[in-house]
Amino acid sequence: MEILRDSSMLWSMLHTLILFLFLFDSRFPKRKTLLLTASTMIPLMIVNLALFVIMGIEKYGTLMLLTLSLPSFVVFFLMSKYRNGRFFFTFCIVDSVVLEIVYITNILNHYLTPKSYLFMFIVRLLIFPIMEYFVYKKLRPLYLEVQKHQQSGWGIFSFIGLMFYIAITLLMTYPDNIINRPKQIPVLVILCVLMPVIYFDIITTLHRLKRFHEMSEQESIMKLQVSNIVSRVQEYGAANEAFRKERHDFRHKLKVISSLVEEKNYTELERVVDEYKDNFEKTKVVRYSQYPIIDAVLSVYIKKAQENGIETKLGFAFPDKFESSETELATALANAIENAINACEKLPKEERSLEIKVLSSPKFMIMVRNSFDGNISFDQNGIPQNTDEGHGFGTRSIAAFCEKNGGQFHFKAEGKVFTLFMYLK
Repeated sequence: MEILRDSSMLWSMLHTLILFLFLFDSRFPKRKTLLLTASTMIPLMIVNLALFVIMGIEKYGTLMLLTLSLPSFVVFFLMSKYRNGRFFFTFCIVDSVVLEIVYITNILNHYLTPKSYLFMFIVRLLIFPIMEYFVYKKLRPLYLEVQKHQQSGWGIFSFIGLMFYIAITLLMTYPDNIINRPKQIPVLVILCVLMPVIYFDIITTLHRLKRFHEMSEQESIMKLQVSNIVSRVQEYGAANEAFRKERHDFRHKLKVISSLVEEKNYTELERVVDEYKDNFEKTKVVRYSQYPIIDAVLSVYIKKAQENGIETKLGFAFPDKFESSETELATALANAIENAINACEKLPKEERSLEIKVLSSPKFMIMVRNSFDGNISFDQNGIPQNTDEGHGFGTRSIAAFCEKNGGQFHFKAEGKVFTLFMYLK
């Protein structure tokens, strides 16, 4: 029946690798990552399986850290996008959780089917696919997002994971197999219960930190919008005051024009008319939409783009009604245009361009197109990734806005032109 024992061990190694790849973020493309993983880890697993068969579980358990964990750590560390606490924590959490399953099934098998390895084989055969389904569907999207955007806190969490790994290994194998020390099994049970609870709390804590940063960014955007609206109101007020003054003086100007016409002094008349025309232009306020909040956001960001030497092409035809909140739509627009401006600012001035179009028919659509340096990557949901400190929330906010309001979004990059489409109701 050793075939069941050896098969279950190989099965455990294989699924340790699969679980890790689900949570691991490589700096290489997916195909290259899989090729490097297969070429290094398959030989490593074969060697460790041979050691397991030759030495037995007790002796192998004391060497596994050096023969399996350490080499695989080095391989994936060299492949990792994050060579810091994020990688250490990911490695520790996967290895220690799998180690817990291996040790628990080994102990239970000793008491339930001592003359065979049937229990161990069946439980491991079933539990790893179930765990992988949960990790891939539920944990992976959350964990990769947190890993990408949460910069701090990973060091202490990695230390906790390492301590769990060392504690469970020592408790199981030192000074000999825990099966020979049944009085210490309750301690192992407590540790095995505590470990996943702590890991779950760490991940939810990281998620809460990410949400806090997102809310802080949204608050900053809202403050900016309020500031924009105040500036816009002041702009309207100043223009209204200037227009009132022009209206008050207009009858005097008409007398001057009339006098010049009677004198047939057309040269002076042309000069006076041009002067009056310039004064009227100063009272003009550019309007981009019929919605005050949206208009305030467009005004400020378009002005910012033009001040930064970005060539702008504009076309606005907002619908009379739309289902989403005006404030939420303004926030999405602010995020989109600000991202476009930031991308343009990385280019020489002669290469900077920004195009914003809004169509109400046949469908409410917003397009923001800009030049950029051509360097971009997308996540599994088609959302651009940005690992820079303090960045990356804007595109996810746009996606969340579209999903909340029953719309659709599409990010597209062709050469050095990036385009965002938002289709709304």
